Parts: sequence; C-alpha cells; structure tokens
Amino acid sequence: MNISKHRMGFTLVELLVVIAIIGILVGLLLPAVQAAREAARRMQCTNNQKQLGIALHNYHDTHRTFPFGNGGTKSLSGGPGYSAVSLMLPFMEQTPLYDSINFSLPLTDPFNDTARLAEVAGFLCPSDRENPQPQTGGAINYMGNKGSLHLWNDPSQTGIFLSDKSFRFRDITDGTSNTSAFSERLLTDGNNGVSDLRSDVFLGTGDPATPDEAIQMCYATDATNLANQFPLFMGAPWINGQHTYTHVDVPNRRSCGFFPTKATMPASSRHPGGANSGLCDGSVRFISENIDRTLWRAIGTRSGGEITSGL
Repeated sequence: MNISKHRMGFTLVELLVVIAIIGILVGLLLPAVQAAREAARRMQCTNNQKQLGIALHNYHDTHRTFPFGNGGTKSLSGGPGYSAVSLMLPFMEQTPLYDSINFSLPLTDPFNDTARLAEVAGFLCPSDRENPQPQTGGAINYMGNKGSLHLWNDPSQTGIFLSDKSFRFRDITDGTSNTSAFSERLLTDGNNGVSDLRSDVFLGTGDPATPDEAIQMCYATDATNLANQFPLFMGAPWINGQHTYTHVDVPNRRSCGFFPTKATMPASSRHPGGANSGLCDGSVRFISENIDRTLWRAIGTRSGGEITSGL
C-alpha cells in the first residue's frame, strides 16, 4: 500500500506576508514605546528640578537668603565664580561633595578638581545627550534664572541668580508661584565642526539695545557658518556660576552671545514641545515653546509687577 506523506511548512509568499505583518506591528508599537520612555524621562527630569526647589527653600531657611548665581572666590583674571547649586549641595544629600570644595580658592584650582569633575545624577536630564566634554567637568542641565534682559552680568538684571548678589523671598514681590528659579538648558555639543540650532551658542553681530533687538540680530546670524559658533561650552562644569539662562526668548529658540556682555540664552530641552521650569515656590511646570513671549519674560522677573495669569 502506498501512503502519501505531506510535509507541513510555509511557502515563500506566506513567510514574506508574516514578516510584513511583524514589521507593521513593530512600526505601530515603536512610537508608543518611545513615547512611554520619554514620559518616564520627563518625569525623572521633573523630579530632579523638584529636588532643586526643595534644596533652594532649605538653603533659604538656613541662611535667610538665596545663594548668589555667580560669586565667591574668583581667579585673578576676575572669573569665573561659584554657582548657586555648588552652595546648595548640603541640602541635596551631597555634603561630602560640598566638603571637598575649598571655596576660598578659585573653582579652577587643582584642589577643586575632584568636585569639578564629579557627575551628579540629579543635575542631568535623562533626555539630553551625555556630557560630550567630561574633561571640562561634571555637567548640569538645570540652570538658574538670570532674568529677562539681554544684559548678561548687569546688576539691573531681573532674575534670581545674579553675579555676587543674593535675594530673599521678600524680594520676590511678583510672587514665588509667578517667578522662575531654574529651568532646563541643553548641553552644547562641544564640537565647533557641526551646528546644532537648539543647543549651540552662536556669535551674534552688532550691539543690541533691547531684548527684542537681540533676538532679531541673533536670528540674522548665519548659523550654517561654523565661524559663527560662540567659543563657549554651556553646561559644564556645574560648579561654574556662568551656567545660567535668560527669559529674553521663549524655550527652544536660538542662543547668541554678543561681545562683550550681552546674550540671549533661552531655556531648552529635548522634551517634545517645551521645557521644564522650576518656580520659586518649589513647583515644577512644563512650559510650552509656544508660550507668549511677554508672559515668559514676566515669569523671569522677580519684581516687575507684570500679570502672569495663564501660566
């Protein structure tokens, strides 16, 4: 008796159909997975800024003032000075790191290299790139609010963290829930051979007289010309008080420096649509990159008397 035997298997066409279906499913699921991961990163970033806000309040409770934004012992050439977060370390469970700093020496002194090179996880947004220049020092994504003016080190700046100047809660007459303390800012890529419109700082030409003029001049700069990249690495080391941001322009817009002491340094992040901002009351809010510029500038002032409804 002849018994025919049949082999079970896939034809080539069937196999291709299965592969195509799997590819479609992966294509549908991958954006959802990426969105979930970004949501988790954004939550971690929010928590990092929340810890900064708590530390800021505890610092004020102890010292009856906020820390300065860029001050203390400086080099013989006049700078840079220590950052606000370097003074806040004991209130962020970083007392050993704080104790390793000799504040009577310039931050660039070799004695302070251990602290300068240390990476502090709570200073970094997980959505941003890794520190491209670790030899420069530990990086930070959360920078203090300098104010709404384009005048970089001018004592008339309107923010919370100025050079060699400290404020108290009573100085924030606009209200702590209406005034920014910290916001995100992307690390620059550390490479003047490529141009990153969101994270790089560009060399603006001219001498802007107003914040609006600074924005216009900044956008008139040819960002594709690598010679127009500003020779400045923003974001490291965290011990350096120069790492602040301004409310001249809304988040995720272009940054420019104008010699000698003017700049637009907006908040920025890799979160879709905006950036996290920690207010002086300790709360953290996600600020849309489409926020009204007048409102954003008002949030950058401690005592401007502006109306800030709609934040």
